[in-house]
Amino acid sequence: MKAKLLSVAVALLALWVVPSAFADSGGSGGFQAGAQSASTNQAALGAAASYQNAVNANVPVSIAGGNVTSGPSSAGQTATSSATTDVSNKAKTDQDQHLNQNIGGNSGCYAGCGGAGGFQAGVQNADTNQLAAGAAVSNQNAVNANVPVSIAGGNVNSGPSSASQNASSSASTDVSNKAKTDQDQSLHQNIGGGSCKLGCGGAGGFQAGIQDAQTNQLAVGIAKSDQNAVNANVPVSIAGGNVSSGPSSATQTATSNASADVSNKAKTDQDQHLSQNIGGGSCLAGCGGPGGFQLGVQNAETNQGALGIAKSDQNAVNANVPVSIAGGNVSSGPSSATQTATSNASADVSNKAKTDQDQSLHQNIGDRWCGCEPRDRSAECVAGCGGAGGFQLGVQKADTNQVAAGAAFSDQNAVNSNTPVSIAGGDISSGPSSASQRATSNASADVSNKAKTDQDQHLSQNIGGGSCLAGCGGAGGFQAGVQSAETNQWAAGAAFSNQNAVNANAPSSTAGGNIASGPSSATQTATSNAYTDVSNKAKTDQDQGLKQDIGGKDCGCSKDGKDGHDNLSAGSGGAGGFQAGVQAAETNQWALGIAKSDQNAVNSNTPSSTAGGNIYAGPSSATQTATSIGSTDVSNRAKTDQDQWLRQQLPVSRI
Repeated sequence: MKAKLLSVAVALLALWVVPSAFADSGGSGGFQAGAQSASTNQAALGAAASYQNAVNANVPVSIAGGNVTSGPSSAGQTATSSATTDVSNKAKTDQDQHLNQNIGGNSGCYAGCGGAGGFQAGVQNADTNQLAAGAAVSNQNAVNANVPVSIAGGNVNSGPSSASQNASSSASTDVSNKAKTDQDQSLHQNIGGGSCKLGCGGAGGFQAGIQDAQTNQLAVGIAKSDQNAVNANVPVSIAGGNVSSGPSSATQTATSNASADVSNKAKTDQDQHLSQNIGGGSCLAGCGGPGGFQLGVQNAETNQGALGIAKSDQNAVNANVPVSIAGGNVSSGPSSATQTATSNASADVSNKAKTDQDQSLHQNIGDRWCGCEPRDRSAECVAGCGGAGGFQLGVQKADTNQVAAGAAFSDQNAVNSNTPVSIAGGDISSGPSSASQRATSNASADVSNKAKTDQDQHLSQNIGGGSCLAGCGGAGGFQAGVQSAETNQWAAGAAFSNQNAVNANAPSSTAGGNIASGPSSATQTATSNAYTDVSNKAKTDQDQGLKQDIGGKDCGCSKDGKDGHDNLSAGSGGAGGFQAGVQAAETNQWALGIAKSDQNAVNSNTPSSTAGGNIYAGPSSATQTATSIGSTDVSNRAKTDQDQWLRQQLPVSRI
């Protein structure tokens, strides 16, 4: 101790003989700031419409004339109506920021010197706004007809009907928003303590890194398919002769599809690394302690809204309908008509958000050898020394808000019929019916929200206390880590399937003659499905590690016990430390699913006579398979992982 006090006296004496330029000097200072701002705004709108009226007809007409004879009908019609919309926004933002600041101490001042100071700030801001809307509409009217007509004329003879109709109506819309934001930030600050010996101000540093990313997405998609498909054999006699209709083996395949695919995808990556080293200098007496301020902030906000609607309306008619009004007999040949009608409505709506936040703060505040290098103990403060102090704060905040809604509607009216009609006319003779009908109505809504948030935070603070012997201020440190993650998810889905399927053999006589209906072996398969899948999935991972070392001369480094002094001190303030770790995770989920299937399936052999003659119905071996399914799958899944490590080391107080 005597040796160190002697060295102080020698230094004081030396200062009396040095020029004035070596005293009362301000320390070196630096200001460094980096700012990055990126704003992306995207809007996309698409609309597609297809309107089709396709008529393939054989229509011989006689008015007050002779007989009408129509040959066999094997007309073929293929009608396709498609409307497709593909609307998308894609945005990618990359921000890289590297700041390096080195400030040396005042090497020419030895007494009454201001400490070196530095200011370093890095700011990154990225805003992405996306709006996408798409609509697709397909309207189809497809008619494939054989219609011989006689008014006040002779007989109507219609040949066999084997007409074929293939009608397809499709409306498809694909709407998507995709955004990716990458922010990388690295700040490095070195501030030296200088060579002041007496009455020196401590070195100080300010370091702040801020990252802010905001993503807003809205996607809307609508698909609508309207189909009216008619495949008909309809001979007509009004106040004329007999109506003779040949066998009917007409084939109809009608398909109506409406599909809406709506999606939002957002990914945000934030990487932040802050390093601050502040040296304590070589002051011997009356020295101000070095101090540092270090702040890291990460903020990510993602808002997503998605809406999808799909609607399919189908009216499919495959008919053999000979008609006589105040005329003669009606003779209908055998019916083996085949109808396949399909109506599909599908809505797929999804939001996906992923947020990654990585934050690393490292702060060293101490004497000039805080990095554990060998040092000269004779150049450290021994009396009236201010304690080193540090402030370190890391903040991570991630907010994710998702809203998804989807609706699918399938309305189907499928009629496969053999219906000879006589009004105030003669007898009706209907041949055997082996008509086949396959009708399918599907409505499907798939609505989902997926959110994943990863927050990693590592704070390390080393504050050295020096080797003061008398009147020493204690080293102090403040260290706090804050992590906040909030996820809000709202999902709703509805699917409705309405089906009216009729496979009928229904000869009808009003004030007419007898009705003779042949045997019926008609086959009907009717399926109505409504399916809704609504789900929310949220996963939050929070990892936090805080390490704080506040001590004496070794600034968190291992002690070797060979520093040459006895570790005794007097009138000294004790070292103090504050360390806090906060983790908050909040997840709110709301899910609603509705599925409704309405089915009216009729497979009938129904001869009808009103104020007419006798009815002779042949044997019936008709087969009907009717299926109606309404299914809803609604789920919420949330997983939260929080890991926290706090380590604080303070020296043992010595008197």
